[in-house]
Amino acid sequence: MTRPVLEIDALDIFAPTAGDPRQLVFASTLDVGRGEAVGLVGESGSGKTLTVRAVAGLLPEGFTTVGGIRIDGRDVGDMPARELRDLRARRLGMVFQTPRAHLNPLRTIGDFMTEALVHVAGTKPAAANRRALDLLDEVGISDPGRRLRQYPAELSGGLLQRVMIAATLAMDPDILLADEITTALDVTTQEEVMAVIADLRTHRELSMLFITHDLALAGAVCDRVNVMQHGRIVETLRAKTMRENAREEYTKTLMAASLDEAPPMRAAGDEGEPMLRIERLRKSYRVRRAGRGKETLVAVDDVSLQLRRGGSLGIVGESGSGKTTAARIVVGLERADSGVVAVGGKDWSTPARGGRERRRRAKIAQMVFQDPYQSLDRRQTVRQCLTEAIRVHRPRETRAELDRRIGELMGHVRLEEALLDQRPRALSGGQRQRVAIARALAADPVLLVLDEAVSALDVTTQVEILTLLDDIRRSTGVALLMITHDLTVIRRLCDHVIVMRQGRVEEHGTATDILDAPQAEYTRLLLDSIPRAGWTPRRRRLGRTSSLATVTRSTQTQNGR
Repeated sequence: MTRPVLEIDALDIFAPTAGDPRQLVFASTLDVGRGEAVGLVGESGSGKTLTVRAVAGLLPEGFTTVGGIRIDGRDVGDMPARELRDLRARRLGMVFQTPRAHLNPLRTIGDFMTEALVHVAGTKPAAANRRALDLLDEVGISDPGRRLRQYPAELSGGLLQRVMIAATLAMDPDILLADEITTALDVTTQEEVMAVIADLRTHRELSMLFITHDLALAGAVCDRVNVMQHGRIVETLRAKTMRENAREEYTKTLMAASLDEAPPMRAAGDEGEPMLRIERLRKSYRVRRAGRGKETLVAVDDVSLQLRRGGSLGIVGESGSGKTTAARIVVGLERADSGVVAVGGKDWSTPARGGRERRRRAKIAQMVFQDPYQSLDRRQTVRQCLTEAIRVHRPRETRAELDRRIGELMGHVRLEEALLDQRPRALSGGQRQRVAIARALAADPVLLVLDEAVSALDVTTQVEILTLLDDIRRSTGVALLMITHDLTVIRRLCDHVIVMRQGRVEEHGTATDILDAPQAEYTRLLLDSIPRAGWTPRRRRLGRTSSLATVTRSTQTQNGR
C-alpha cells in the first residue's frame, strides 16, 4: 500500500486562555491517499476547521499543537520556513469558508486570480489572465472578462466563493483543503464545481480533505468520511455505505437530522392583509464592461410578491439571480429604480428620513446577512453585540433585564453562555451565524429577512434554527422572507416559494406545488442537482468546451512538473 499524501497523527490543538491552554482538538488521526477525497463532517464547533487550518499552518495566533502532520512522509513541523511557504504556494490549496474575509477589497478579482500565477509560478501576465478567464468559466461564472475587472464588493457571496475556488485551482495543487466550500453556492453551481474537482481527481490525482456539514454531499463526492464530535474523530466510514454501517449514535443523529427527511412545516399566514407587498420592482446597476466603459446590468426585473403576517416566503435561485438585491431593497439597504415596496401598510419605496424613521423601520424589519463575519463587529464580544442591539430598541432596560434577555436570545439559537465574552474570530462559522440571528431577534421584529441565514450551519443546528423560526412566526406573527439556494430549507420552512433567474420570476406558488410538481424547466434543473443517494456531480451547461486539461497541463509546466 502506498504512503498517504497527507497524514494527521494524534493531533491535539490548544487555544490560549488566561490560565492553562484550553484543548479543542483531541488526538485526531486521519489520512488522505493520492487522488482520494476524504470528508470531515460534524456540527459547528466540533474542530473541523481547526484541524484543516493546522494542516496549512494557519491557526490563530497563540494556538499550539501536539502531534504529527505529514505530507508525503515529511513532517510539516520540521520544515524550514522557506520550504513551508513553497509548500503552501504550490502544493497545498485551501478554500476558506468566508471568501469575503480573505479578499483584499481594494484589489480587483483579476489581481487576486493572477497574483500567485505571476509571482510564484512565473507565468507571463497575459497567459495568467487567459488562465484566470478559463478557470472562472470552469466554475460557472458568466462573463469572466468583466468579473476580472470588478472588486469583491461588487460580487455576491456565491460568486466570491467560486472566485476563491478558481484561484486555488490555478496553481494546480496536489492537495485541496476545502473548508465548507459549497455553503454559499446554489445547487447547480455546487454540482458544476464538484464536477470540476472530480475531473482534477481523475486527471491530476488531486487529493482533497473536504470539510462539510452536508452529509449527502460528502457521501456523494468522498471516498471515506470522518465524523468529528467535540474535537474527536469518533468514526470513519466508507462514504457509499455510511448510512448502513454507522455505529456511533452521534453519526446516526446527524443522518436523522437531514432536512430531506424532515417533515415540512404546516402552512400558516394565508389570511389577512399582506405584511409585505412588492409590485413591479426593478433595480439596475452600471457595471464595468470587459473592455472600457460601463454597461447596465438589470439585477431585479419586474418582481412582485406578497407575504402575510405569520407567513413564510422563500426566494430561491442561482447566485446572481437577484435574490439578495430584492431583500436589501425591502429593508432599505438598496433603492429600487421603480416599483412599490410596502411593509405593514406603509410605503417604504423611498429611503427613511432621519435617524428616528430608520430606527422605527429597523424595529419592524430585521435582516440576517449571508456572511456573519462581515456583518458582526470584530471588536465586539457576543455580549456587547447583543447588548447594543437590545439597547437600540429598549433603551430603558435595566442591567438585570438586559442579562435576562441576552440569556433568552442565546437559548433561542442554542449557544452556550460561555461564548458571551468571545469575539467573532474565536467562533466557528455556524456559531457566528447564530449570533447574527440572535442579534436580529433582539429587536422583536414583525418581518425577518434571512439571506442564506442557515447555509453555514450543520444539519442538526439547521433543523433547530428552522424549527425555532417556525415557532416564533406562529407565536408572534412575525413574517419570514427566506432568501436561499437550498431547496430543502424551502421545503422545511416556507409556505410559498418564488423561483428567480437572472432577475426575473420563473415561477411561483405554494412550496408543495413548486417542489413536488415544478412547471419550469429551470426549477426541475435545481431539484435534479440536489445531492441524494446515487447522485454523482456532472456538468450540465451545454455548448461549452472544457479548458480544464489545457489549464492543468499549462500549470504543470510552470510548476516544473
